[in-house]
Amino acid sequence: MPLNANQQTRADRRGAFRLLFICLMAVGVGNSMLFAILPPLARDIGIAEIYVGAIYTLSALMYLTMSPVWGGLSDQYGRRPLVIFGLATYAASTLILAAGAWAGQSGFLPPLIAVLAMALARALFGAFGSATGPAAQAYVADRTAPAERTQALASMTAAFALGGMIGPALAAAFSERIGMVPFMVMIAVLVGACALIVRLTLPENTPPRESGRRPLSPLAQFAFAADGRVRAFVLYGCAAWLVQAASLQAIGFFVMDRLELDTTAGLQLAGVALTAGAAALIFAQLVAIPALKVSPRMLMLIGAGLTLAGQIELIFSGGYASIVLGFLLNSLGFGFARSGFTGGASLAVTPGEQGRAAGVTAATAGLGFLIAPLSGLWLYQAVGPTAPFMLNIVLSVVALGVAFFHPRVRVAIQPVEQDEDSSGVV
Repeated sequence: MPLNANQQTRADRRGAFRLLFICLMAVGVGNSMLFAILPPLARDIGIAEIYVGAIYTLSALMYLTMSPVWGGLSDQYGRRPLVIFGLATYAASTLILAAGAWAGQSGFLPPLIAVLAMALARALFGAFGSATGPAAQAYVADRTAPAERTQALASMTAAFALGGMIGPALAAAFSERIGMVPFMVMIAVLVGACALIVRLTLPENTPPRESGRRPLSPLAQFAFAADGRVRAFVLYGCAAWLVQAASLQAIGFFVMDRLELDTTAGLQLAGVALTAGAAALIFAQLVAIPALKVSPRMLMLIGAGLTLAGQIELIFSGGYASIVLGFLLNSLGFGFARSGFTGGASLAVTPGEQGRAAGVTAATAGLGFLIAPLSGLWLYQAVGPTAPFMLNIVLSVVALGVAFFHPRVRVAIQPVEQDEDSSGVV
């Protein structure tokens, strides 16, 4: 008889978590490379900044819509199948993205048609590749006690951040040597290999669905964000991701324009800034959070405070060092913030709802990148380079207010095992 999640040995869990860590890191590399590649690619093709946002917009809408659905389906049908499906779809979408970029650079397609092709490729990722994150997060939540769950989930999100640190550096190095398109193809092959390894080696010992519980509709899974137990954490997550997404999309253009650089130099220096930010995020999740051992609420307070400081530094930055410092503070804060709201939501629900909680917290990233083309790139182009960061200050203050005053967050001061039948709606 197979072991259940609680009977799985510590060594088995450690090996499974390491594999998921590597897979999420590979996806992080692929996503973060876009923030370094797309600004100079847009200048090479000859399209305005706002059209770069179109590459993210449809993907973000699909990610926002589908993440809760995949999270709920993982509660019913198991974690591993959805991890595999998400990774395989991500690999395919990256190949299509590379084809669109090649068509635009070579003149095979007009610039706007090439952008449309790349946007559709990213939409494929948003719709189906979004299965990986919620399923992997729920897989970890299944196998950790409440007292260690926030730290374990922080380690998983740090995997994505580690990929975020490596991605821009690899993009800058490989784009110079082999070109942007071959680098995208290389990432697609890497993620595809991860899907195959998960299929062959990852144990799935939890039952695919709870007996006596009817499958939920996709609409009911998405509406879980309104549940009083998780609503405040989702609201905070939306504000945090709006700040992070706008910063990521604007920073490449900000470096080029504030320092008056060409596309080659801009790619190099933006890559360094993105790498520094990802390193700060990793430090928060893998070093600071385990050392501090504080509650989800405290992580949310620290995170919002640091992102606020980072946005102020970016607005008043006078040179490259201050730009990097501002982006580093913002990313460090987001590392604390993301672990706080994901851990808080996980601890607020029952064991049978971990996939749903993971899905709705993951969907906040989709909302961030859905709105970021307006809150980041449109404001950047229409108002000025510092406009996105001014809006981010307001959003950081909102996040601080939720963490300080919302009653559901104020009680998130220690991990408490929820009873399976509790509703907890306020």
